[in-house]
Amino acid sequence: MKVWGVLALALTMAGSVGAASLGDARVVQDATGKTLAVVVVCSDCRDAQAPNNCHSGIEEGWLDGKACGRCLVDANANTRFQYSQDLHFTGKLIDGAGRPVKDRFVKLSMANGWAVRTRTSDEGTFRLLLGPTEKRTSKSPVVTDLGVRVDLAKSNGPDYAILMLPEAYKSCSAPAAKRPAPHKKK
Repeated sequence: MKVWGVLALALTMAGSVGAASLGDARVVQDATGKTLAVVVVCSDCRDAQAPNNCHSGIEEGWLDGKACGRCLVDANANTRFQYSQDLHFTGKLIDGAGRPVKDRFVKLSMANGWAVRTRTSDEGTFRLLLGPTEKRTSKSPVVTDLGVRVDLAKSNGPDYAILMLPEAYKSCSAPAAKRPAPHKKK
């Protein structure tokens, strides 16, 4: 099994609120198993061993101890995404107490420079829709559920941030001063 297949299986199995609070990368595949993109959500925690106070959707944060955020979009600029089906990204935002975060903007930034935004419902749910970039071959969309995410709007900036990157995306290394300080265990 390819590494991406193992990653997708592991992420599917880690669907609890605690696991979804951390940043992660989700592989987006069509029905044939072809990888179309990787969706990345950054966390404000550098250390995955201390997930209790971590929040995701951070503009400039961490993913597996590495720099994560706009720098990933910049490092992978000029990517051409090719897919012939609609892509739907769904999820739910909750606050630290487990209540739905309503009327919050969710923004998907793509490495090719495009971006799309939506707003959460009264239940905290969101759905981002992208049309195909090639001739449509199916009426069925590729749906990627990003799960339940803990969002602290005050610390995350104007939007809950999601990144869409190519399958073999390049890492980034932005200055640590621009990144949130790692959370410490209590």
